[in-house]
Amino acid sequence: MKEKVTPERYDSYLEPFGLTLEQLPDISIRDYQKGEYLCQQGHPMTHLLLLVEGRVKVCAIGPAAKTLLFCYNEPGALIGEVELMTQEPASSTLQAAGPVRCLSIPLEQYRPILQGNIQFMNRIALMMARIVARNSINDSFNILLPLDTRLRAYLFLNSRDGVFSGRLTETAEYLGVSYRHLLRTLNELCSKGDLRKLNRGYRLERPEAFQSALEEGDWSAQNDPFPK
Repeated sequence: MKEKVTPERYDSYLEPFGLTLEQLPDISIRDYQKGEYLCQQGHPMTHLLLLVEGRVKVCAIGPAAKTLLFCYNEPGALIGEVELMTQEPASSTLQAAGPVRCLSIPLEQYRPILQGNIQFMNRIALMMARIVARNSINDSFNILLPLDTRLRAYLFLNSRDGVFSGRLTETAEYLGVSYRHLLRTLNELCSKGDLRKLNRGYRLERPEAFQSALEEGDWSAQNDPFPK
């Protein structure tokens, strides 16, 4: 028999925000499958979501439905904090990158409690400040650094045991280039002997060549902005 999951299992995620289950009796669990939307740009947000399991893709949808991938949210991330403050529709689209579980807090019902909680508001302010700093650095990198350097840093950050197996469409979105341009640059790295094509992904043949690209800027700003 499948175990019934209750919010009590994840109450430790509420503690850093100064929140308790007693304050939020109507909090619930929401599960999402890969590809499902947690929220969509331009649509109203009815719930504040606290990510407790899985990984979520954060992106913006531009003209002609072109997607720009900003980052990935990890457990501990809050979704809807901007909309909590502005009471406006969602400013970005969030999509489950795999199985995802969130604690769901009804916004209208608990807005006064949330906004009246100093610890919660201070943590929100810290999160937003880190996101602004990360985005500022990312924008600078995208303008000032060539694709070769940005791609090397991205591959190094997202490789496991020297192998990158991420989706190339998402890589192109994140780096703000066309899929064709990305493939051309990957082929150039392979021809230099820095990268080797595998059946499912690429092996970093000379990791130091990728790490040096990482060190050209403070790429740590691309890591999770949400304080633990």
